[in-house]
Amino acid sequence: MGGLALCSVEGCKKAVQKQGHVLCYEHWKAKHRVEEESAIYQVSKDSDAPNGESNGMLSATALGEHFKLDAKQINRVLVDLGWIEKEGKGWKPTELGEKLKAQKNIYFKNKIPYVVWHPDICKSRILQKAVDELVLVEIAPPVVTQNPLMTEGAADKSEEGFRERFPPTIRASDGHMVRSRGEAMIDGLLYENRIVHAYERLVPIEQTMYCDFFLPEFNLYIEFWGMESNPKYKERKERKLEMYRQNGLKLIEVKDGHINNLEDYLMGQLVKFGYKPK
Repeated sequence: MGGLALCSVEGCKKAVQKQGHVLCYEHWKAKHRVEEESAIYQVSKDSDAPNGESNGMLSATALGEHFKLDAKQINRVLVDLGWIEKEGKGWKPTELGEKLKAQKNIYFKNKIPYVVWHPDICKSRILQKAVDELVLVEIAPPVVTQNPLMTEGAADKSEEGFRERFPPTIRASDGHMVRSRGEAMIDGLLYENRIVHAYERLVPIEQTMYCDFFLPEFNLYIEFWGMESNPKYKERKERKLEMYRQNGLKLIEVKDGHINNLEDYLMGQLVKFGYKPK
């Protein structure tokens, strides 16, 4: 009999706890945290009220169905608008949300708070505009916005040259201007979880290099590799990785394939570097 298998999360070198398991203890905890919190979004399916409604009020699930989003996405929009805020593992309406007839309920199975909305909220032009922006930035394909110049002539290997050639054109949910939809989704996830972050910070090393994201609380860098099929881009990626290695800097790599499961992947990676979900 061989030893225990390694965790199935990409980049993790830790062993699982038991035969037949696929996750190490840290990633198992992160997965179960996500599963527990997802109960917030299943209120309508387990409650006695039909179609996600409670006394005529709409849960996040029902509201999301109206706008063709899932409950997590609609709650992200409501957070950005300042209409809801975190309370423990759930949500409560802000003062502004209460003015819009939002109410706090408690999920009877696990006592997690959630917010329900008067049906009139579906007529809100402000909400519709915010939904449209989310769809434009995070949902509408392609995942990565590619500058046409990127496919040819990206010969300037300097960091300054790269940044001047391809200026940021996408506004993330916290107002940061970023270069791709993938970066906008990473930025939005950090913002939603109240993780302090800087975009394109100059890395304090001898060489000139800018990171995609820097998290000062963890002294941690995040790089999103969205165009690895492009030879010039891949060459630039390898140079940056070598500088991270030479200077002993902590790094999380996010690849294009992680975007469809970004929350589980990135939050699981952050746990490895000391992040504790609130």
